Amino acid sequence: MDDMSPQEVGARFGAMVLGAELSEEPPDPASPLGRIRAWGEKYGSENLTPEHVRAAIEGRPLPPPE
Repeated sequence: MDDMSPQEVGARFGAMVLGAELSEEPPDPASPLGRIRAWGEKYGSENLTPEHVRAAIEGRPLPPPE
């Protein structure tokens, strides 16, 4: 194993168990996380709600802030 810290080893193992992958690259803009990040940059991440996250996961449009 390279020179990873125990925390990084644990995080990578946890990601593998969950079927995910840790990355230093920005998320795909079409992915739920990419869409949420773009919305947050446009309207301010402090305006994000659980409904925005549900909409992104379900592939629905993210509503503008209220």
